[in-house]
Amino acid sequence: MQQVVIRPGIGVSVIDAPEPQAGPRDVVIDVHHSYISAGTELVSVRGARGREPSEQTIPTGYSQSGVVAAVGDQVTRIRPGDRVAAIGQGAFHANRTVVAQNLVVPVPDEVDLVQAATAAMFCFAIEAVHKSRVKLGQKVVVFGAGMMGQYAARLYALSGADVAVLDGLDMRREALPSTVLALPLDDTGWTELATWATPYGVEHVCVAFGGDATESVQRIKPLMVTAPDGVPHGRIVFPGGAQIQLMMASAMGNIELLSSAKAGPGYRDAEWEAGSDYPNAHVDHTARRNVETMLWLLESGRLDLTGLVSHTYDLADAVQAYADLEERPDEILSAVLNHPR
Repeated sequence: MQQVVIRPGIGVSVIDAPEPQAGPRDVVIDVHHSYISAGTELVSVRGARGREPSEQTIPTGYSQSGVVAAVGDQVTRIRPGDRVAAIGQGAFHANRTVVAQNLVVPVPDEVDLVQAATAAMFCFAIEAVHKSRVKLGQKVVVFGAGMMGQYAARLYALSGADVAVLDGLDMRREALPSTVLALPLDDTGWTELATWATPYGVEHVCVAFGGDATESVQRIKPLMVTAPDGVPHGRIVFPGGAQIQLMMASAMGNIELLSSAKAGPGYRDAEWEAGSDYPNAHVDHTARRNVETMLWLLESGRLDLTGLVSHTYDLADAVQAYADLEERPDEILSAVLNHPR
C-alpha cells in the first residue's frame, strides 16, 4: 500500500506501508481521491522540515472519497460497494484507509467523487456559517477566496445573505459564483465595499485565510453595523487559522469575535466517531450531517463546485503536488490526489 507521510527533517514522502487494521465499528475504504489541505497540511510540512531528521513517519490527509471494501460487524449504515466520502482521523492520503463509521457518508450516484473528496473543507466552512447565525438579506464579507472562502461564500449566499468577497488574486476571484460580489484586496476594492455596505453596514465577516488578519479586521470595523451611539456591532468568525492583534473593550465596540475550529459536533470525539450519536433535538448538525448536507446540496444542484479542484496529481506524485501548492499559490486553487486502481 502506498501512503503519503511527513518525515521530520525531510518533509513529504510517499512510502510503502502495511494496510491498517479495522475494528468492529470501522469502515475499510479503497480510496479513489484525497484532498490536500493547503493550510493545515502545508503548515505541518514546514514545521517538520525544521526538526531533527528521524525515522518517524506521520500520516497526513483528512478528506477523501472512494468505495467501501469492507465494514466491521457493528457498522449499520454503510455496506461494501458503497461510494463514500470520509473525513477526519484515518482518512489519510493512502490507497486503502480505515475510518470510524460516523465519519463515512454514502455518496449519491449523481455526485462526482472528486468533489466529494473535499468534504472536510465544506464542513469547516459550514461550521463558520452556522456560528455566524446569518439572516436573510444581511451583509456578509468574506476575506480570502481560497477553498475555505469559496465554500463559505457559496454557503452564505445559499443562506440568503448578500455576500462580498475580497481577495488579491484574479484567479481566485474569477472562481467565485456570480451570486457574490468579488472585489480586489486594494483601495479600489475597499472603496467599492464601502458603497456596497451602505446604508445598513456589514453584519457578518468571515476571515477565511491564514496569516495576519489584523489589518483586515481594523479596516472592516468602520464598515460594520453601527449603533446610534457610534459603537460598532456585528460578528466576525475565524475558520481559517488567522492571527490578530487587537485592543478589546471600547476599541472593538460590541463586535463578537468567534473562533471556528472543527468540522462539526462529534469530530474528534472517539465514541461518537465510532458510532454513538447525540440527540438531534440538542445537536442538530453533527460532522456527519454536515457531510450529508454537502452531498445533498451537490445532488440537488443547489451547490456548484465546478472548477474548484484546479489541479489533480497521482498519489505517486504527491511530493510534487505539495511543492506546487507551496511554490505556486497564485496558480493553484486546490489540489486532489488520484489513487489509480
